[in-house]
Amino acid sequence: MPAMCKNSLPIYSNLLEADYAQIPPLSLDELRSFIYETIENWEKGNCLTAADLTAALNYMKYNITSAGIKYLSNQEIPICYFSKVVPKSADMLQILLAIEGIKSCHMPITQTPAGSFDREFDDTYKILIFTIPQYNHLHSFKEFLRIIQTKKLNILVGGNVFYLKPSLKLNFSNCVFPDSIKDILLLINKINSSASEVKV
Repeated sequence: MPAMCKNSLPIYSNLLEADYAQIPPLSLDELRSFIYETIENWEKGNCLTAADLTAALNYMKYNITSAGIKYLSNQEIPICYFSKVVPKSADMLQILLAIEGIKSCHMPITQTPAGSFDREFDDTYKILIFTIPQYNHLHSFKEFLRIIQTKKLNILVGGNVFYLKPSLKLNFSNCVFPDSIKDILLLINKINSSASEVKV
């Protein structure tokens, strides 16, 4: 997620104090269009304030529960982060995946003072998505990758720190960094297709 948002668009400002129950629900196509438009504005970094983004996400969540989404699989993809607070990027990811029929779940990963983590991953998962919005999470991320390095996992990573300093990606050569949040969909489909071919 871009670090600074300088301007604001009326559509988002109008949602800040809106009573969603008084607004006609969006159709599936309208919701998809709104989600992708918001992502494009979000990635530009100069259209959405933090308050606008929060309002947009809340509006999406309100509509997505009644959008009649049909999921392609019951397998959830964890969206991981090293915080007790859910990053906006994790919310955006979950909404984007949902609108395209992909189940996901928020998975906070916390580290104890002794250095151990409260999460373990078995072969149930093929894909983990990490969002790293703050520099102080990089150490935890590196340590967690070291612990799970023997697992056969596809690690997709993004976040504000890599947007601000792309050279940090060089420290995580075993991970995949999508150019855009939308590219995550293509990568998930590619990984799932490869897994299906191996089974056959």
